[in-house]
Amino acid sequence: MADLCVKSGRNLHSRCQSYRHAEAELANTILEIEGYWLKIQDQVVILREIWDSLNERLQIHQSNVLGVLEGNLQSAINTLDNIFGEPENIEKWEQIVAKKGQVRRIKYVASAKQSLERTVAQLGRWFSQFDLSWILLSRSSLPSFRVELDKRKESGNSAISSALKLCTAHEVSDQSSSSSIPSSIFFPDEYQINDMETIALSPASSGLTEGRFAIIDHCFVCGEDDLNLAKKDIRDLAIILSKANPNFTSLLPCEGVVRVENPSTGQPRFDIVFRTPPDTTPAGSCSLRRLLLHQEKPYPLNERMRLAVSLARSVVFLHASKIVHKNISPENIIMLNSGPDALGDPFLVGFERFRFDERRTNKIGDNRWEKNLYRHPQRQGLHPEEVYTMRHDIYSVGVCLLEIGMWRSFVSYSGDLAVIGADPELPIVSQISARNKRKAAAEIKAILVELAQTHLPQLMGRIYTDTVLSCLTCLDHDGLLSQDASEFEDPDGIIVGVRYIEKILFDIEKICV
Repeated sequence: MADLCVKSGRNLHSRCQSYRHAEAELANTILEIEGYWLKIQDQVVILREIWDSLNERLQIHQSNVLGVLEGNLQSAINTLDNIFGEPENIEKWEQIVAKKGQVRRIKYVASAKQSLERTVAQLGRWFSQFDLSWILLSRSSLPSFRVELDKRKESGNSAISSALKLCTAHEVSDQSSSSSIPSSIFFPDEYQINDMETIALSPASSGLTEGRFAIIDHCFVCGEDDLNLAKKDIRDLAIILSKANPNFTSLLPCEGVVRVENPSTGQPRFDIVFRTPPDTTPAGSCSLRRLLLHQEKPYPLNERMRLAVSLARSVVFLHASKIVHKNISPENIIMLNSGPDALGDPFLVGFERFRFDERRTNKIGDNRWEKNLYRHPQRQGLHPEEVYTMRHDIYSVGVCLLEIGMWRSFVSYSGDLAVIGADPELPIVSQISARNKRKAAAEIKAILVELAQTHLPQLMGRIYTDTVLSCLTCLDHDGLLSQDASEFEDPDGIIVGVRYIEKILFDIEKICV
């Protein structure tokens, strides 16, 4: 399939070269089509070269993805040929257009431009989806992938350079020694964060670093944690997040880490400093929880859909890096540039409980119902049944997507201070106070599933509803995401990412609003 894509891509490129001077009004759109192929071709060639190294499940996934690309490339070729004719007939086409007269010529060119713009949009959607699969390859333990990237590191292709940076970050993370922690990721003790303020209804803060607006995440070192191990985990997280592209991952790039000690107890914490996009201000920054509570009128459907896709994408990047967030909730989704008429841009924070998937973990929990609401029943209570895995994060995403779809906060606060109870739409009062917490947790999950089934279809449509249900049932034996539990057992966590992309992201990104 990769060979077919390369062949079709080169045919498309050749046609774009022939047609780019045919009509001035169409030139920019033709350049966009050509530009997409030039961005894609190196990645497709790399896939072709490493194909035999991919496991069977990943080959099936990439074959399906490339099959869609082949169809899009062929469609683009047909569109160009329908407008201009065969490349060798380009001069004849110009003569025909010239004879149409000014009015008919304008209409004809406008119609042609619409067709070309549809082609651009089609290629853009595919490219956006393929980026997810590309990130998964960056996590894979394939020496051949790194070799092919190194061959093309001077190509100027942003996808190649991004993958190289991620591979390097993962290699640093995989080193077991904490003695080689690079000093560059840790700021010196005298580093200043000015005007630090807690973001309402979020554990994160905002502040100014060197005059620039930043978001600060606070990671506390628990008493039972080894400080050196915690420092290595924070280092690895910061290095990986420093490579995050906010436009794609909905994760802010990390600038560095500050170690802070409580002056009275001497207890250390690490403050992770995230760089925000230009023109971001504190005035337009808040948590998603605050918006759900105080923005009574739902934002337009397309903006809420973009929020849902952004959240789902951020989890792909984390899981591709073997990072389990463990704390996904509206409090940990920060909205930048938000206002009454604009939802703003979402970014996932709240890494104080994170861990790397293959590293040590514990089964220590708590009984805070407002936290347990976003945890799968296996992960609730003081002593959860199961070790936290990637699929537990997917469950948390499902609860958040349900709130976004209904545009209601399932947790009520007194002002911006204390939790006072559950939203009336979420009938879990008896479960919150129940003595049998394990039974209550299963009942709350069933209530969430029922809410999705009864409320979301008319609010968000069937595809969105099925996406939420896939997340909420991802650990069920008959869940939509768990058709074959053995597929989740792979050393790099690649297959779980593939299933998540196919069952969650591909579906939700099909929704056109």
